Amino acid sequence: MYIPPTLILKQAAVLVGFKHATKWSGFSRWMPNLMNLLKISAGAVGMGCFGYPIHPVYEVTSDCNLRCLHCHARGGERWRDELDTVKAKKIIQNLTTVREFRTLVFTGGEPLVRRDIYELMRYASELGFYTVVATNATMITREVARKLKEVKIGGIAASIDFTDPDMHDKYRGVPGAFKAALKGISNAQKEGLYIQVNVTISQRNVNQLRGLLMLADKLGAHVILLYQLIPSGRGEKLFNETLSPESFKTLINQLHEIQSKVNPVTVPVGLPEYFAYLTKSMNLSLKLSSYIFSGCIAGRGMFYIKPNGDVWPCAFLPIRTGNLLEKSALEIWRSSTFNMFRDRDNLKGVCRSCSYREVCGGCRARAYAYTGDPLASDPCCPFQRTTQPISIIEKT
Repeated sequence: MYIPPTLILKQAAVLVGFKHATKWSGFSRWMPNLMNLLKISAGAVGMGCFGYPIHPVYEVTSDCNLRCLHCHARGGERWRDELDTVKAKKIIQNLTTVREFRTLVFTGGEPLVRRDIYELMRYASELGFYTVVATNATMITREVARKLKEVKIGGIAASIDFTDPDMHDKYRGVPGAFKAALKGISNAQKEGLYIQVNVTISQRNVNQLRGLLMLADKLGAHVILLYQLIPSGRGEKLFNETLSPESFKTLINQLHEIQSKVNPVTVPVGLPEYFAYLTKSMNLSLKLSSYIFSGCIAGRGMFYIKPNGDVWPCAFLPIRTGNLLEKSALEIWRSSTFNMFRDRDNLKGVCRSCSYREVCGGCRARAYAYTGDPLASDPCCPFQRTTQPISIIEKT
Protein backbone atom coordinates (compact mmCIF):
# COMPACT_ATOMS: atom_id res chain seq x y z
CA MET A 1 0.00 0.00 0.00
CA TYR A 2 1.25 3.45 -0.92
CA ILE A 3 2.66 5.53 1.93
CA PRO A 4 2.76 9.23 0.97
CA PRO A 5 6.06 10.95 1.86
CA THR A 6 4.02 13.66 3.62
CA LEU A 7 2.62 11.00 5.96
CA ILE A 8 6.10 9.78 6.89
CA LEU A 9 7.13 13.38 7.55
CA LYS A 10 4.11 13.85 9.79
CA GLN A 11 4.97 10.66 11.70
CA ALA A 12 8.49 11.99 12.23
CA ALA A 13 7.15 15.36 13.39
CA VAL A 14 4.83 13.66 15.88
CA LEU A 15 7.73 11.65 17.29
CA VAL A 16 9.88 14.77 17.57
CA GLY A 17 7.05 16.57 19.35
CA PHE A 18 6.58 13.65 21.73
CA LYS A 19 10.32 13.54 22.40
CA HIS A 20 10.35 17.25 23.19
CA ALA A 21 7.36 16.95 25.55
CA THR A 22 8.54 13.89 27.46
CA LYS A 23 12.36 13.97 27.13
CA TRP A 24 12.08 10.50 25.59
CA SER A 25 15.56 9.23 24.74
CA GLY A 26 14.85 5.81 23.26
CA PHE A 27 15.33 6.61 19.58
CA SER A 28 18.43 4.40 19.50
CA ARG A 29 16.21 1.37 20.11
CA TRP A 30 13.93 2.36 17.26
CA MET A 31 16.68 2.95 14.71
CA PRO A 32 17.61 -0.70 13.94
CA ASN A 33 13.93 -1.51 13.31
CA LEU A 34 12.91 1.86 11.91
CA MET A 35 11.65 0.69 8.50
CA ASN A 36 9.44 -1.94 10.09
CA LEU A 37 8.11 0.61 12.59
CA LEU A 38 7.33 3.08 9.80
CA LYS A 39 5.39 0.40 7.97
CA ILE A 40 3.42 -0.57 11.08
CA SER A 41 2.52 3.08 11.72
CA ALA A 42 1.75 3.61 8.04
CA GLY A 43 -1.73 4.94 8.67
CA ALA A 44 -0.61 7.41 11.31
CA VAL A 45 -2.12 10.87 11.46
CA GLY A 46 -1.00 11.77 14.99
CA MET A 47 -0.58 10.23 18.41
CA GLY A 48 -3.57 9.32 20.55
CA CYS A 49 -5.10 6.48 22.50
CA PHE A 50 -3.87 3.14 21.12
CA GLY A 51 -0.79 4.94 19.79
CA TYR A 52 -0.76 5.97 16.15
CA PRO A 53 -4.18 6.17 14.46
CA ILE A 54 -5.64 5.23 11.92
CA HIS A 55 -5.96 1.44 11.93
CA PRO A 56 -8.56 -1.32 12.01
CA VAL A 57 -8.40 -3.99 14.72
CA TYR A 58 -9.97 -7.38 14.00
CA GLU A 59 -11.02 -9.52 16.97
CA VAL A 60 -10.81 -12.77 15.03
CA THR A 61 -11.98 -14.86 17.99
CA SER A 62 -13.17 -14.43 21.55
CA ASP A 63 -11.80 -17.88 22.35
CA CYS A 64 -8.73 -17.84 24.57
CA ASN A 65 -6.35 -20.09 26.50
CA LEU A 66 -6.48 -17.69 29.48
CA ARG A 67 -9.36 -16.37 31.60
CA CYS A 68 -8.39 -12.76 32.37
CA LEU A 69 -10.52 -11.05 34.99
CA HIS A 70 -10.67 -7.73 33.12
CA CYS A 71 -11.13 -8.92 29.52
CA HIS A 72 -13.34 -6.56 27.49
CA ALA A 73 -13.85 -9.34 24.92
CA ARG A 74 -14.82 -11.90 27.59
CA GLY A 75 -12.01 -14.11 26.34
CA GLY A 76 -12.78 -17.82 26.59
CA GLU A 77 -16.51 -17.24 26.09
CA ARG A 78 -16.61 -18.06 22.39
CA TRP A 79 -19.09 -16.34 20.09
CA ARG A 80 -21.38 -18.83 18.39
CA ASP A 81 -21.44 -16.71 15.23
CA GLU A 82 -17.66 -16.38 14.87
CA LEU A 83 -16.84 -16.24 11.16
CA ASP A 84 -15.21 -19.11 9.29
CA THR A 85 -12.14 -18.71 7.09
CA VAL A 86 -13.99 -17.69 3.93
CA LYS A 87 -16.06 -15.02 5.66
CA ALA A 88 -13.11 -13.79 7.73
CA LYS A 89 -11.21 -13.24 4.46
CA LYS A 90 -14.20 -11.27 3.15
CA ILE A 91 -13.91 -9.03 6.20
CA ILE A 92 -10.22 -8.43 5.55
CA GLN A 93 -10.82 -7.84 1.83
CA ASN A 94 -13.59 -5.36 2.71
CA LEU A 95 -11.12 -3.27 4.73
CA THR A 96 -9.23 -2.41 1.54
CA THR A 97 -12.12 -0.08 0.59
CA VAL A 98 -10.76 2.49 3.08
CA ARG A 99 -7.55 3.96 1.68
CA GLU A 100 -6.44 5.19 5.13
CA PHE A 101 -6.30 1.60 6.41
CA ARG A 102 -2.73 0.37 5.93
CA THR A 103 -2.07 -1.50 9.18
CA LEU A 104 -4.26 -4.34 10.48
CA VAL A 105 -4.09 -5.65 14.04
CA PHE A 106 -5.28 -9.18 14.79
CA THR A 107 -6.60 -9.57 18.33
CA GLY A 108 -8.91 -11.70 20.47
CA GLY A 109 -9.48 -13.43 22.88
CA GLU A 110 -6.25 -15.04 21.83
CA PRO A 111 -5.88 -14.96 18.02
CA LEU A 112 -3.30 -17.76 18.02
CA VAL A 113 -5.93 -20.31 19.09
CA ARG A 114 -7.62 -19.98 15.67
CA ARG A 115 -6.50 -22.87 13.48
CA ASP A 116 -6.58 -20.71 10.36
CA ILE A 117 -4.87 -17.67 11.88
CA TYR A 118 -1.70 -17.96 9.78
CA GLU A 119 -3.81 -18.24 6.63
CA LEU A 120 -5.67 -15.06 7.59
CA MET A 121 -2.44 -13.25 8.43
CA ARG A 122 -0.83 -14.28 5.15
CA TYR A 123 -3.93 -13.17 3.25
CA ALA A 124 -3.85 -9.74 4.91
CA SER A 125 -0.18 -9.36 4.04
CA GLU A 126 -0.84 -10.36 0.44
CA LEU A 127 -3.48 -7.63 0.22
CA GLY A 128 -0.82 -5.14 1.31
CA PHE A 129 -1.62 -4.66 4.99
CA TYR A 130 1.16 -4.28 7.53
CA THR A 131 0.13 -6.62 10.32
CA VAL A 132 0.48 -6.91 14.09
CA VAL A 133 -0.87 -9.59 16.42
CA ALA A 134 -2.13 -8.64 19.89
CA THR A 135 -1.54 -11.69 22.05
CA ASN A 136 -1.00 -12.84 25.63
CA ALA A 137 2.27 -14.28 24.19
CA THR A 138 1.98 -17.55 26.12
CA MET A 139 1.65 -19.59 22.92
CA ILE A 140 4.63 -18.07 21.08
CA THR A 141 7.15 -20.89 20.89
CA ARG A 142 10.19 -20.55 18.62
CA GLU A 143 8.25 -22.41 15.92
CA VAL A 144 5.25 -20.07 16.28
CA ALA A 145 7.56 -17.03 16.18
CA ARG A 146 9.08 -18.33 12.93
CA LYS A 147 5.61 -18.86 11.46
CA LEU A 148 4.64 -15.30 12.36
CA LYS A 149 7.73 -14.08 10.57
CA GLU A 150 6.92 -16.25 7.53
CA VAL A 151 3.43 -14.74 7.16
CA LYS A 152 4.98 -11.27 7.45
CA ILE A 153 3.66 -10.26 10.85
CA GLY A 154 5.53 -7.08 11.68
CA GLY A 155 5.32 -7.39 15.44
CA ILE A 156 3.48 -8.50 18.53
CA ALA A 157 1.58 -6.61 21.22
CA ALA A 158 1.99 -8.76 24.34
CA SER A 159 0.23 -8.33 27.69
CA ILE A 160 2.04 -8.04 31.04
CA ASP A 161 0.07 -6.66 34.00
CA PHE A 162 2.23 -7.27 37.07
CA THR A 163 5.90 -7.51 37.95
CA ASP A 164 4.98 -10.26 40.41
CA PRO A 165 4.42 -13.60 38.58
CA ASP A 166 1.80 -14.87 41.03
CA MET A 167 -0.26 -11.68 40.80
CA HIS A 168 -0.07 -11.77 37.00
CA ASP A 169 -1.15 -15.41 36.89
CA LYS A 170 -4.09 -14.77 39.22
CA TYR A 171 -5.25 -11.82 37.09
CA ARG A 172 -4.85 -13.85 33.90
CA GLY A 173 -6.58 -16.89 35.37
CA VAL A 174 -3.96 -19.55 34.55
CA PRO A 175 -0.85 -20.61 36.53
CA GLY A 176 2.42 -20.11 34.67
CA ALA A 177 1.04 -17.36 32.39
CA PHE A 178 3.72 -14.85 33.41
CA LYS A 179 6.66 -17.16 32.72
CA ALA A 180 5.16 -18.30 29.42
CA ALA A 181 4.52 -14.69 28.31
CA LEU A 182 8.12 -13.66 28.96
CA LYS A 183 9.35 -16.66 27.00
CA GLY A 184 6.98 -15.86 24.15
CA ILE A 185 8.17 -12.25 23.97
CA SER A 186 11.77 -13.46 23.91
CA ASN A 187 11.00 -15.87 21.06
CA ALA A 188 9.35 -13.10 19.04
CA GLN A 189 12.29 -10.80 19.65
CA LYS A 190 14.73 -13.43 18.39
CA GLU A 191 12.85 -13.42 15.08
CA GLY A 192 13.28 -9.65 14.81
CA LEU A 193 9.62 -8.80 15.40
CA TYR A 194 8.58 -5.41 16.72
CA ILE A 195 7.71 -5.68 20.44
CA GLN A 196 4.89 -3.81 22.09
CA VAL A 197 3.90 -4.45 25.70
CA ASN A 198 0.32 -3.83 26.81
CA VAL A 199 -0.35 -3.13 30.48
CA THR A 200 -3.78 -2.73 32.07
CA ILE A 201 -3.57 -0.37 35.04
CA SER A 202 -6.00 -0.55 37.97
CA GLN A 203 -5.91 -0.19 41.72
CA ARG A 204 -4.32 -3.65 41.84
CA ASN A 205 -1.10 -2.68 40.10
CA VAL A 206 -0.84 1.11 39.92
CA ASN A 207 1.84 0.94 42.63
CA GLN A 208 3.89 -1.24 40.24
CA LEU A 209 3.88 1.32 37.41
CA ARG A 210 7.59 2.09 37.52
CA GLY A 211 8.53 -1.58 37.76
CA LEU A 212 6.22 -2.50 34.87
CA LEU A 213 7.69 0.15 32.57
CA MET A 214 11.21 -0.90 33.51
CA LEU A 215 10.30 -4.56 32.87
CA ALA A 216 8.88 -3.73 29.43
CA ASP A 217 12.06 -1.79 28.67
CA LYS A 218 14.16 -4.80 29.72
CA LEU A 219 12.06 -7.02 27.44
CA GLY A 220 13.05 -4.86 24.47
CA ALA A 221 9.69 -3.14 23.91
CA HIS A 222 9.52 -0.35 21.33
CA VAL A 223 6.11 0.80 22.57
CA ILE A 224 4.08 0.39 25.76
CA LEU A 225 0.32 0.87 25.66
CA LEU A 226 -0.80 1.67 29.19
CA TYR A 227 -4.47 0.67 29.24
CA GLN A 228 -6.70 2.09 31.96
CA LEU A 229 -9.16 -0.42 33.35
CA ILE A 230 -12.48 0.51 31.76
CA PRO A 231 -15.55 -1.34 33.09
CA SER A 232 -16.39 -3.09 29.83
CA GLY A 233 -16.98 -6.78 29.11
CA ARG A 234 -15.84 -8.94 32.02
CA GLY A 235 -14.20 -5.82 33.43
CA GLU A 236 -17.63 -4.59 34.52
CA LYS A 237 -17.19 -6.76 37.63
CA LEU A 238 -14.03 -4.82 38.51
CA PHE A 239 -15.74 -1.44 38.54
CA ASN A 240 -14.49 -0.65 42.04
CA GLU A 241 -10.89 -1.25 40.95
CA THR A 242 -10.87 1.55 38.38
CA LEU A 243 -8.76 4.62 39.17
CA SER A 244 -10.19 7.85 40.56
CA PRO A 245 -9.56 11.28 39.00
CA GLU A 246 -6.91 11.97 41.66
CA SER A 247 -5.23 8.66 40.90
CA PHE A 248 -5.23 9.52 37.19
CA LYS A 249 -3.51 12.83 37.96
CA THR A 250 -0.82 11.02 39.94
CA LEU A 251 -0.45 8.43 37.17
CA ILE A 252 0.04 11.13 34.52
CA ASN A 253 2.73 12.87 36.56
CA GLN A 254 4.53 9.59 37.23
CA LEU A 255 4.33 8.50 33.60
CA HIS A 256 5.75 11.80 32.41
CA GLU A 257 8.62 11.50 34.87
CA ILE A 258 9.41 7.84 34.06
CA GLN A 259 9.19 8.26 30.26
CA SER A 260 12.57 10.01 30.10
CA LYS A 261 14.17 6.99 31.79
CA VAL A 262 12.90 4.20 29.51
CA ASN A 263 13.39 3.39 25.83
CA PRO A 264 9.81 2.46 24.80
CA VAL A 265 7.37 5.17 23.78
CA THR A 266 4.62 4.90 26.41
CA VAL A 267 1.08 5.89 25.50
CA PRO A 268 -1.95 5.70 27.82
CA VAL A 269 -5.13 4.11 26.48
CA GLY A 270 -8.35 5.40 28.02
CA LEU A 271 -6.58 8.47 29.42
CA PRO A 272 -6.56 11.05 26.61
CA GLU A 273 -6.07 13.76 29.23
CA TYR A 274 -2.36 12.86 29.06
CA PHE A 275 -2.16 14.63 25.71
CA ALA A 276 -3.68 17.77 27.20
CA TYR A 277 -1.03 17.53 29.92
CA LEU A 278 1.77 17.22 27.34
CA THR A 279 0.37 20.15 25.35
CA LYS A 280 0.49 22.35 28.42
CA SER A 281 3.93 21.11 29.46
CA MET A 282 5.27 21.87 25.97
CA ASN A 283 3.73 25.35 25.92
CA LEU A 284 2.43 24.48 22.47
CA SER A 285 -0.33 26.39 20.78
CA LEU A 286 -3.51 24.34 20.76
CA LYS A 287 -3.68 24.50 16.96
CA LEU A 288 -0.16 23.12 16.55
CA SER A 289 -0.69 20.50 19.23
CA SER A 290 -3.83 19.24 17.50
CA TYR A 291 -1.66 18.22 14.54
CA ILE A 292 0.48 16.09 16.85
CA PHE A 293 -1.96 14.68 19.40
CA SER A 294 -5.36 13.14 18.71
CA GLY A 295 -6.49 12.16 22.22
CA CYS A 296 -9.41 9.75 22.17
CA ILE A 297 -9.57 8.02 18.77
CA ALA A 298 -12.94 6.28 19.16
CA GLY A 299 -14.54 6.52 15.73
CA ARG A 300 -11.73 8.83 14.62
CA GLY A 301 -8.83 6.43 14.30
CA MET A 302 -10.10 3.15 15.74
CA PHE A 303 -12.21 0.72 13.69
CA TYR A 304 -12.89 -2.30 15.89
CA ILE A 305 -14.27 -5.49 14.35
CA LYS A 306 -15.94 -8.18 16.44
CA PRO A 307 -15.74 -11.93 15.64
CA ASN A 308 -19.07 -11.86 13.74
CA GLY A 309 -18.10 -8.85 11.60
CA ASP A 310 -19.84 -6.17 13.67
CA VAL A 311 -17.95 -2.87 13.88
CA TRP A 312 -17.56 -0.72 17.00
CA PRO A 313 -15.94 2.74 17.24
CA CYS A 314 -13.58 1.40 19.95
CA ALA A 315 -12.79 -1.91 21.62
CA PHE A 316 -14.35 -0.58 24.83
CA LEU A 317 -17.32 1.14 23.22
CA PRO A 318 -19.97 -1.49 22.38
CA ILE A 319 -21.98 0.52 19.86
CA ARG A 320 -22.77 -1.55 16.78
CA THR A 321 -22.28 0.62 13.71
CA GLY A 322 -22.75 -1.99 11.00
CA ASN A 323 -21.51 -5.39 9.88
CA LEU A 324 -18.79 -5.91 7.28
CA LEU A 325 -20.70 -8.79 5.69
CA GLU A 326 -23.55 -6.37 4.99
CA LYS A 327 -21.84 -3.02 4.40
CA SER A 328 -18.53 -1.83 3.02
CA ALA A 329 -15.88 -0.70 5.46
CA LEU A 330 -15.91 2.67 3.69
CA GLU A 331 -19.64 3.08 4.31
CA ILE A 332 -19.20 2.36 8.02
CA TRP A 333 -16.07 4.53 8.24
CA ARG A 334 -18.08 7.44 6.83
CA SER A 335 -21.23 6.66 8.81
CA SER A 336 -23.08 9.15 10.99
CA THR A 337 -21.94 7.30 14.13
CA PHE A 338 -18.25 7.61 13.28
CA ASN A 339 -18.69 11.20 12.11
CA MET A 340 -20.41 11.99 15.40
CA PHE A 341 -17.17 11.25 17.25
CA ARG A 342 -15.01 13.14 14.77
CA ASP A 343 -16.79 16.44 15.39
CA ARG A 344 -16.05 17.43 18.97
CA ASP A 345 -18.73 20.10 18.81
CA ASN A 346 -20.97 17.13 19.60
CA LEU A 347 -19.41 16.61 23.02
CA LYS A 348 -21.37 17.65 26.09
CA GLY A 349 -20.69 19.41 29.37
CA VAL A 350 -17.13 20.15 30.44
CA CYS A 351 -15.59 18.19 27.54
CA ARG A 352 -17.39 20.39 25.01
CA SER A 353 -16.22 23.66 26.56
CA CYS A 354 -12.68 22.49 27.43
CA SER A 355 -9.95 24.35 25.55
CA TYR A 356 -8.02 21.08 25.18
CA ARG A 357 -10.85 19.13 23.59
CA GLU A 358 -9.14 18.74 20.19
CA VAL A 359 -6.03 17.15 21.72
CA CYS A 360 -7.97 15.15 24.31
CA GLY A 361 -11.74 14.84 23.89
CA GLY A 362 -12.20 12.80 27.07
CA CYS A 363 -12.54 9.03 27.07
CA ARG A 364 -15.71 8.21 25.13
CA ALA A 365 -15.72 4.59 26.35
CA ARG A 366 -15.55 5.65 29.99
CA ALA A 367 -18.31 8.21 29.47
CA TYR A 368 -20.47 5.47 27.97
CA ALA A 369 -19.65 2.95 30.71
CA TYR A 370 -20.54 5.40 33.47
CA THR A 371 -23.49 7.23 31.93
CA GLY A 372 -24.76 5.34 28.89
CA ASP A 373 -24.00 8.44 26.76
CA PRO A 374 -20.78 8.25 24.70
CA LEU A 375 -20.80 12.04 24.23
CA ALA A 376 -21.05 12.91 27.93
CA SER A 377 -18.17 14.51 29.79
CA ASP A 378 -15.48 12.10 30.88
CA PRO A 379 -16.57 11.48 34.48
CA CYS A 380 -13.00 10.78 35.65
CA CYS A 381 -11.17 13.72 34.08
CA PRO A 382 -8.26 14.51 36.43
CA PHE A 383 -8.07 18.19 35.44
CA GLN A 384 -11.67 19.39 35.21
CA ARG A 385 -14.32 19.18 37.91
CA THR A 386 -17.15 17.05 36.59
CA THR A 387 -20.28 15.75 38.18
CA GLN A 388 -19.70 12.07 38.85
CA PRO A 389 -22.87 10.34 37.63
CA ILE A 390 -24.34 7.23 39.13
CA SER A 391 -22.93 4.36 37.13
CA ILE A 392 -25.29 2.35 34.99
CA ILE A 393 -23.10 -0.64 35.79
CA GLU A 394 -23.96 -2.80 38.75
CA LYS A 395 -21.04 -2.45 41.14
CA THR A 396 -19.96 -5.89 42.32
